[in-house]
Amino acid sequence: MPGRKQPAGHGRVLVTRPEPAASRTGRRLAEMGYEPVLLPLARAVSLASSLPDAHFDAVAVTSANAFLHMEAATLRPFTALPLFAVGARTAHAARNAGFARVTEGGGDAGQLAATMREVLPAQARILYLAGRRRQPLFEERIAASGLVMTVREVYDMERIAYAPDTFVRLFADGNVLAALLYSGAAAASLAQTMPENAPFFSEATRFFCISDRVAAQLPENWRARALIADQPDEDGLFGLFAKL
Repeated sequence: MPGRKQPAGHGRVLVTRPEPAASRTGRRLAEMGYEPVLLPLARAVSLASSLPDAHFDAVAVTSANAFLHMEAATLRPFTALPLFAVGARTAHAARNAGFARVTEGGGDAGQLAATMREVLPAQARILYLAGRRRQPLFEERIAASGLVMTVREVYDMERIAYAPDTFVRLFADGNVLAALLYSGAAAASLAQTMPENAPFFSEATRFFCISDRVAAQLPENWRARALIADQPDEDGLFGLFAKL
């Protein structure tokens, strides 16, 4: 459910990512003195209850969402394999799921593919636990590297629809200083959910985007006020507060 904390003094920040990550980001913002406004635009839903019965040399994961709806018993046959995670948060989720040999891939899909190409032998067989809606870059890079990857879609992101009075309630206390956008899907969904001239987005509102690709999904008026993270992760997004 969307929600907000009491005003903290530094300004109101819109958090659009799904739960439980939205609440985690909200706590971090509150600790910095900002007022988080939580408006998850999607929720993760399970797609697969089983995994392929085949031999693999490694597992790849590009989102912690892959572990949200997977039973421990389903993952157990694979936990002895090396797992390659896109970043620190996904690596943490993998360890919590029972994987011990976890390698972090550097924070984005391109770096993850490069890391796997360096570490794994040619023709190594990889099980990729993926979301249904994803960018093709990772799979393209893996295919070009000579690795053999089987994709298993284990979750999807389902858009959350809000009634108009939700926004009246959330933004009754004033305008938004910044909106945090972690994916192109979130940027597109925000544009569909709210009018470009939404009164709670003033000329001073900045749209913090994790990459140029995310910013490209914004309406022109918002895109002109977008700031791009220096690195494609939450630390990169939070570094943008120094530019306000």
